[in-house]
Amino acid sequence: MQMDFVETHSHLNDDAFKADRAAVVEKTFKAGVGKVVEIACAPGEWAQGEQLAAAYPGKIVCAFGAHPEYTRTLPPDLLCRLEAFMAKPCAAALGEVGVDYWWDVGTKEEQLALLETQLPLCARFSKPAVFHARNGRQSGQNAYADLLEALKRNWSYRPARKFRGVLHCFSGGWADARAGLDLGLLLGVNGTFTYKKNDDLRFTVKKAGLENIVLETDCPYLPPQSARGQRNDPSFIPEIAAMLAAHLGVSTGQTAERTTANAFELFGEF
Repeated sequence: MQMDFVETHSHLNDDAFKADRAAVVEKTFKAGVGKVVEIACAPGEWAQGEQLAAAYPGKIVCAFGAHPEYTRTLPPDLLCRLEAFMAKPCAAALGEVGVDYWWDVGTKEEQLALLETQLPLCARFSKPAVFHARNGRQSGQNAYADLLEALKRNWSYRPARKFRGVLHCFSGGWADARAGLDLGLLLGVNGTFTYKKNDDLRFTVKKAGLENIVLETDCPYLPPQSARGQRNDPSFIPEIAAMLAAHLGVSTGQTAERTTANAFELFGEF
């Protein structure tokens, strides 16, 4: 029996879906995407994430966290409020958290301090983490290296399951991927995998292998090549999976089964 796909990273509460959110969710399920992980990565999104999960029990769960984008604007009671949401039944992960050098959102030290403040919540609530890493525009601004080094030093989460977290929207090289895999992290593959000039990413993903991959969209951002310039949504997961399958030389059914198993091994079944 073919398993449904799991969308491991969506932002359905984004204003881009304000007019037709329910219709998009239904379209997602009809497309064969049976489960969705909604990412609520700012304090203002946490309650919205909980409400979305409540509307689709057994179908949508949430990651709660503070994205590095908000490093300089977070409230002083952040951790206390985040703890409350991590204790919710719909909470599947911490995230997305990490390091972003592309935008001027905070110094390396400020961003790592925010990350390291949140990391203990994984062990406290027995939840994995969804990590964000984006390199800077100049050489030497390696977000992956700094993120992974911080995790080696300060991340105590040791689950009974195989995987500890995921490098969402992976865009690094093989050395970054290998270091992440060594830490028990999966690679999140989305529409960027289909972009014409992304041969380096396709090489890295193939080397990592299907056993280390989960599918995502990061919607409403980063649609696949066929929809460049349009709003992305989770119904594109099967299209991404088909291109991944063709590149890896396996069937789309095998891709669905393996990536779904990986998602459940990371987040637990829901």
